[in-house]
Parts: sequence; C-alpha cells; structure tokens
Amino acid sequence: MKFVLWLGILINGLSFSCLAEKYHIGMEVFPPFVNAQGNGLTIDMLHDIEDISDLEFEIELMTYARAKYQLKNHQIDIIGHTPKNLETPEFYKYAQELDWLIDTTSDIFAFDRQYFDLSNLNKDRIGTTLGNADFFAKKMNITRDKFIETATMGQLIDMFVKGRIDVLVFERISVMSLLQEQKVTGVYYQSIGKVPASLGVARNSSGNKLKHKLDVLIKQLPLDEIFSGYFKYTKLPSTGEVPIVM
Repeated sequence: MKFVLWLGILINGLSFSCLAEKYHIGMEVFPPFVNAQGNGLTIDMLHDIEDISDLEFEIELMTYARAKYQLKNHQIDIIGHTPKNLETPEFYKYAQELDWLIDTTSDIFAFDRQYFDLSNLNKDRIGTTLGNADFFAKKMNITRDKFIETATMGQLIDMFVKGRIDVLVFERISVMSLLQEQKVTGVYYQSIGKVPASLGVARNSSGNKLKHKLDVLIKQLPLDEIFSGYFKYTKLPSTGEVPIVM
C-alpha cells in the first residue's frame, strides 16, 4: 500500500512537471528589480506567477542588448526590463510589451553639477549600460556619440567613480542602491523624467498567447506588497545629492 501511495505521488509530480509551460527569460541587472545575485522584486513577481499557474521560468542574467538580440532571434521568450512604449521603432517590429508596468525615474548622476548642462560634455563622457545609449540619447535629445556603454552596472559604477566618465545615466534606484552599497559620497543626481518599466515578449502568435496569459496572471498578484521595497525611493525630489542611506 505504501509503495502504491508513493508511486501515485511520483506520477502526479511527473505529470505536473510535464504539463508545465517553460519559458526562458533574459533579464538585465536592474536593482532592486533584478539584482546581480539573481533575486529582486521582479524576480519575486515571476516566482509568484509560477506559484499560481502552470508556467515555469528559466531566468538568465544578460545585457539588455543581448536580451533584445535573443528575443528577436527566437532564442528567449521574455525580456526585461523594457522602457514601456518608449523603445525604438525597430524593437516594436519584433517585440511587444505586457500591460504591466512600474513607474521608474531615470537620472543623470555626476560628481560636479556643471555636467547637468549637457553642452559641457564631450564625446564618450556619458556612461550607461549596453543596449541603452540609443534610448537615452533620444530621450535627452543629444547625439549618440556622447555615450559609452558597459556590459554591467558594476563596470559602469567603477568607471564613474574612477572619473573615466563625467556623467552616468540610468534608472535612479539601480544606481543609488549600488552607490550606497559601495559607500560612494558626493554624487548629485537630476531626473530626466519618468520611464515606465515593463517586460517584453515576441510579436507573433506564441508571443500574443504568452502576453495574454501573463497579463491575466499579473492582475491576480498583490503588486503593492511585492514592490513595497521600491516605493521609498520615489519620494525623493527631482534633483539633489544621493543620500548615504535610505
């Protein structure tokens, strides 16, 4: 009888595993939503989706540029995070975004406030991560050649602290949390505006089905609770000095 019971449990477990829909996600490190350790607020949301559905996610950390390339070439199913409705026209030829979004703020960071006047900046003196320069150049209405890209946020912070770039441009919380971890002081920030973040899927029939399923599932989640750790950063003024702690 005990053997039959365990056999039944094993078969049920195997059946559930076989029925699970597995999707590969390419995520850029984007603290606190996606941390370098593979955890974060959006990762928590994805795990919560797994808990209430038959979906199973395999999450791989990669640059945003690589994520877009792999989505375009059908090597992954989901990418994050995208600047919702603000990507390039080329992106929307092969991709579409979920209904879900979370409002984030992108900022200019500098040790000297004079660099908030972008006319003071020379070629290759603005840093951001790989795959984001075109977007920020358009948003800031400056030429692309002022930007230099790095593969990781860690490399970007290192270049900034060592003075190899004059300005760092990226999402506010991601940069501030890393500066605080490294106890970097004397950094000023200035908002360049809200950039709603979302997740992207392919623009095809399978992508349409996945988008619909994710949109329905996300609406069932306690999003305010999942992202509560983020909201403390949204109360900061539009410009100022990066606080040592939050």
